[in-house]
Amino acid sequence: MQGLAMFVGGVLPYFAIGLFLIGMGYRIRVWIKTPQPGKMTIFPAPKSATRGILAEVFFFPSLFKGDRGLWAMSWTFHVTLVLVFLGHLRVVTGLIDSTLHSMGVSEAGVQWMSSTVGGIAGIVMLATGLALFFRRIYTVRAREVSSFSDFFALLLLLAIIVTGDLMRFAGSHFDLAQTRVWVASLLSFSPVVPHSGMFLVHALLGQILLMYIPFSKILHLGGIFFTQALVQRR
Repeated sequence: MQGLAMFVGGVLPYFAIGLFLIGMGYRIRVWIKTPQPGKMTIFPAPKSATRGILAEVFFFPSLFKGDRGLWAMSWTFHVTLVLVFLGHLRVVTGLIDSTLHSMGVSEAGVQWMSSTVGGIAGIVMLATGLALFFRRIYTVRAREVSSFSDFFALLLLLAIIVTGDLMRFAGSHFDLAQTRVWVASLLSFSPVVPHSGMFLVHALLGQILLMYIPFSKILHLGGIFFTQALVQRR
């Protein structure tokens, strides 16, 4: 068990990050080399290409016009995903804490915001993620256009969310300070792996996601900046 924990927390992170960086480099190279598709457009051309791209990234107007129910679920899921990412960034780096302190927020206030916002985001993200998953199963059109990779990505995300929620809400609450120690030890190439089975499962799933991102549809957020610019360039 100790050897498996060291592999997940002390060896795999380096491989996962390396594969992610290589994969991202490859994808960016492909995007840059993609030939301009002439008159073809993917999205309605806005007055300003920059405003159009930012609007698509933050508000999904094309999806809103096509399916408002799906838009509501998808937009809520992505917003809570960003909040959870910021929460993880706070735990790992402490940058958000120092920023809030400089704005006059007390330590107690920061902790309350973290526990309240993080808890709500975890629950909402799980609910909307399940809704998106079951939509793919029970909506005929969505099921027809869904591939194995679509289901795999959603199930992987749901598994990460569930293990994260269990660490937050289960009886044996995980000490988040151990995460910061773990990340710092990885940066110094002397891994100190937390002794928590749920944390290791959560970390393993997160690293699988990290390795999968460059080769999956999950990367649509990065691709939109390249594809939008290409199809709107004249």
